[in-house]
Amino acid sequence: MENIKFEISPYQDELQLLIDGEKAGYMSIKIDGRLLIVYYTKINEEREGHGYAKMLLDELVCYSEEKDLLVDPECDFVRQQFENHPARYKDIWHA
Repeated sequence: MENIKFEISPYQDELQLLIDGEKAGYMSIKIDGRLLIVYYTKINEEREGHGYAKMLLDELVCYSEEKDLLVDPECDFVRQQFENHPARYKDIWHA
C-alpha cells in the first residue's frame, strides 16, 4: 500500500504530493495575504489517471479552510472543479 503525504514546500510555492517519500505531483501556488492563487497542477506522467490531482485539490481545500484563505483558481483543472461543484467550493472561491 502506498504511503501518501502532502506538504507545502519550504518557499510556500507548491503543495506537494509525496508517494512513498517521492514527489509525485504538485500544485504551483502563491499565498498573498488571505489569497491562495493556484497556477497549475502537475502529476508525474506515470501517476496520471489515478485520482491524484483530485487528492491534491482536496488537500488544498482543507488547507485553505484551515488557514482561512480564499482560492483564486487560475489553474484550469481547479477552475473546472470549482465551476462544476460550486456549492462545495463557495466558501473559499475567490471569483
